Amino acid sequence: MDPVYAVPIVIAGLALIVKGSDVFIDGAVSVAKRLGVSEHLIGLTLVAFATSAPELVTSIIASFGGHQQLVLGNVVGSNMANICLALGGVLLIRSLVPEREAKRDSFVMVGSIALFFGLALDGEFATYDAVIFLALYGGYFFHLYRSHRDCGCQETKHSLVVAFVLVVAGSAALVGGSWLLVEGAVSIATEFGVSKLLIGLTIVAIGTSLPEIAASIAATLKGSKGIAVGNIIGSNIINTLLVLGVAGAIGPIAVSNSFMMYQGAIVIGVSVLLMGMTRIKMARWMGIILLILYFPLFLFL
Repeated sequence: MDPVYAVPIVIAGLALIVKGSDVFIDGAVSVAKRLGVSEHLIGLTLVAFATSAPELVTSIIASFGGHQQLVLGNVVGSNMANICLALGGVLLIRSLVPEREAKRDSFVMVGSIALFFGLALDGEFATYDAVIFLALYGGYFFHLYRSHRDCGCQETKHSLVVAFVLVVAGSAALVGGSWLLVEGAVSIATEFGVSKLLIGLTIVAIGTSLPEIAASIAATLKGSKGIAVGNIIGSNIINTLLVLGVAGAIGPIAVSNSFMMYQGAIVIGVSVLLMGMTRIKMARWMGIILLILYFPLFLFL
């Protein structure tokens, strides 16, 4: 792509991400109020599913193409970016006191990724393992639906139908804007002689996590901290149980010992770190540490 066209594409992508995240969070907050559920639950389910769409689609395409290792890298890289970049960015804006449900759901997040590596000790995440993961996510989603804290239906400026339209339109703008930004940035980087390996390790890897980052930051700016934290935890649960479950159902995923020792240890480590943070007040200095921590850890992925 000619750089003359790449620059406007990058600008258009950024504009879509900014506006899309704003519209998306407005819709999500309205849905939560109209349905009488907590913002954390909406962030954990509706927002998390929408922002995890790029990882899910990418993994399905990779699995059908026989590139299961790309799925592993996608999930591990995205989970780490969600915690270090998205939560780090959120905490730079303001400190947070996580909702009570965040403690429980962070345990599910850590448990699901630990279970994956436990099932893969034999060197493979088999099809029947994937079916177990899909069943677990279905059961978890049903449990959330049955046991959420009823906040009482509240009036909002948007009807439920309009709110859902905003969510769909906003999520489409987030995903589309992220794609445009990545495509344009890759073209510019290539024009300046940046290697494809470096492009893949930076622009493309972070690009798939842009919806989570943008949505979480937008939610924080609007004061919806429940959506911000719920989105990060929910996205990681979806990446592990649903994305790996769907990919593994398409075809077995080979898991090497070196992957278990390095990438596996890193993603479990940062997940445990987030689980610990949900039990205390999340201060701004923690966000700085998460952002600084991301880059040296990223080199090991």
